[in-house]
Amino acid sequence: MVEKKDEWTDAGLELSDLHPDHEKHLCHITSLRNMKTVGALAKDAQYLCVVCGRAARRAVNLCEPAKL
Repeated sequence: MVEKKDEWTDAGLELSDLHPDHEKHLCHITSLRNMKTVGALAKDAQYLCVVCGRAARRAVNLCEPAKL
């Protein structure tokens, strides 16, 4: 797996290429401007994404989750 963002963007890859089920991730949902869903998924956050800094209740909604 590519470690740094610059490496995967230089390789022509999208984040969704590296993460299965990317459509469930907050970064993707935010890009669609579905803020009601973003708010619901972020409420009572237990995890933080080390890629984008977003927080979510469940790890499945983040690309690279870390427990808070």
